[in-house]
Amino acid sequence: MKGLLRLVLVLFLVCGIAAGALSFVNAATRERISGFARQEREEALKQVFPAAGEFREVLPGRQWEAAAGGQALGFVFAASIQGYSGPILSFFGLDTGNALTGVKVLSHSETPGLGAKITEEKFLKQFRGRSAEEIALRRDDPRGQIDAISAATISSRAVTFSLRSTLEQFLKGELK
Repeated sequence: MKGLLRLVLVLFLVCGIAAGALSFVNAATRERISGFARQEREEALKQVFPAAGEFREVLPGRQWEAAAGGQALGFVFAASIQGYSGPILSFFGLDTGNALTGVKVLSHSETPGLGAKITEEKFLKQFRGRSAEEIALRRDDPRGQIDAISAATISSRAVTFSLRSTLEQFLKGELK
């Protein structure tokens, strides 16, 4: 019985030390990780709307107004959807003429070598200059202007659908 009690106390002590160490590391790195996330977001905003020099958050974490020299140029949106292997988070810019200025996939867990190609320029450049009606896969909609990635149709469809549905919400006035 004494041996069991001793083992429980040692295990409790080891778990307490491990929890304390993890808590310390979390507190020590929280600000730095937050800074990296802010920097990544700022870079993504500039990539999807290169003409803008300023971004004002309209809906926290979801929508930004893009401007240059105090003049509004359009908006940047965050769009998220379930892909083949997990959630896909992307940013896209929309100018005042309701055409896309650019798209960037920030995070995903799609299959390497297949679905992960949604991050490649060859796929993403298809969206630039497109209107809401054109943002669909050619194989799904006769008005669609986006070619799916071979062997990654689910991932291609997910990105396309998330952009189009977010854009349609904005154009209907459901987003500010």
